[in-house]
Amino acid sequence: MNPTLKEGDLIIYKPFKEKKHSLSEGLVVVVEHPLRKKTLLIKRISKISALAVEVIGDNESKSIDSRQFGEIQKNKIKGIVETIFPS
Repeated sequence: MNPTLKEGDLIIYKPFKEKKHSLSEGLVVVVEHPLRKKTLLIKRISKISALAVEVIGDNESKSIDSRQFGEIQKNKIKGIVETIFPS
């Protein structure tokens, strides 16, 4: 799959509240990097379990995602991407 985002693109996301929002496979989300706490990642949900999600980048050959660091706890989801402004 071709990357949805390119360097310089801007996004708008709404903060994720688990009690208010439902998740679905294919949804693009902003998540906290599990190993670098101040780094945010923008990824697509590929699998959902009770407490966590697996995320994958659209450019699978170059993406750092759940294939390297495993599942992301739902409380590490910062938001759901609503709009993308191409650069």
